[in-house]
Amino acid sequence: MRIKVLGAAAGGGLPQWNCTCTNCSALRQNHPHIQSRTQSQLAVTADDDAWFLINASPDLRQQLINNPEVHPDPAKGLRNTPVAGIILTSADLDHVLGLLLMREFTPVRIYATRPVISILKKNSFFQMLDRLPGQSRWTEIEPNVSFNAGGGLTCTPIALSNSLPTYISEEDRTALVPTGATIGVILEDPQGARAAYLPALPSVSAPLKHLLSTCSSIFIDGTFWTDDELQRIQPGTPLARSMGHLPISGPDGSLETLKYLKGTRKIYTHINNTNPILQEKSSERRTVEDAGWEVAWDGLEITL
Repeated sequence: MRIKVLGAAAGGGLPQWNCTCTNCSALRQNHPHIQSRTQSQLAVTADDDAWFLINASPDLRQQLINNPEVHPDPAKGLRNTPVAGIILTSADLDHVLGLLLMREFTPVRIYATRPVISILKKNSFFQMLDRLPGQSRWTEIEPNVSFNAGGGLTCTPIALSNSLPTYISEEDRTALVPTGATIGVILEDPQGARAAYLPALPSVSAPLKHLLSTCSSIFIDGTFWTDDELQRIQPGTPLARSMGHLPISGPDGSLETLKYLKGTRKIYTHINNTNPILQEKSSERRTVEDAGWEVAWDGLEITL
């Protein structure tokens, strides 16, 4: 199984268009110890042929251009793609806006839970994926029920939160059953290699701890260093946990909570532009690296 990080930043990317935080300013000043990142996006293949996208970021067009593994093949005709499907982990805009970029008359298979499908299908924007009969092919998936995505890739959705995106109206919230609104995924190839991708992790339960211990590599929510990271910069903004993101630091942060994992390759991804671990010489970066963690970057590839 090959896994490639097409984008490692949280919503807004790095630098974020309207931000003058330390990290965004350093990038604009060409600081040598920080690199830009597009919004979080993963691609995975179990057979080196069929690639699956985990989510569809707003930066998807450029991410597909930047990575030749997911280029169309001229030998296969005018319109083709190695992208065999898209697996959505939520209906958050950062995870679904890229779907609108895939409306160019090529069939697209989309795997999502029931609340995510309900939300997206109600939005007329996504009807642009049906410019041809049968163009968008939606497959409902359920937490804890494994499915064969194709190309030898088995995916198991993991329920993480019933939190719905903030853009959902109160009327729609009342009508929706939110079970599975936010999931992570366990990816497995025919040889049994397993990896976890959890870009939005609100907490770590005992069953989840066990699941993660069965994986040789994990990509974990690295959005914020502290719970009040945004509030320190801009008063009135929400806490990390209130947005469904377990912070990295602190006695109950992900660094401490997951320290039991030995021999597992551990990678932080979905990193907010304000997070000090993005600075390669920061004390926070040193702390996570000393604990055996990596910080994802656009183009990082691992083979299991």
